[in-house]
Amino acid sequence: MRHNPHIDHVKVDQVKDEIFDIFMSIEVEEHEQRKKSEALKQLEARRGIEKHFEKKRLVEELDDYCGDDDVNH
Repeated sequence: MRHNPHIDHVKVDQVKDEIFDIFMSIEVEEHEQRKKSEALKQLEARRGIEKHFEKKRLVEELDDYCGDDDVNH
């Protein structure tokens, strides 16, 4: 059986293509994971800000309510 360099080159190219495809799929998965993680961080920050302003609003309303009692009594 004779050794055919062309066939070996084709096989090497196939293996390179498979490795590249695997690498790209890993990169895509990592990118998607980073996007999800960043979105979660932004959501948590937004919720924290909303919670802060809600608490501030409730304190102001409570102060206004307590202030109205002092005026009426």
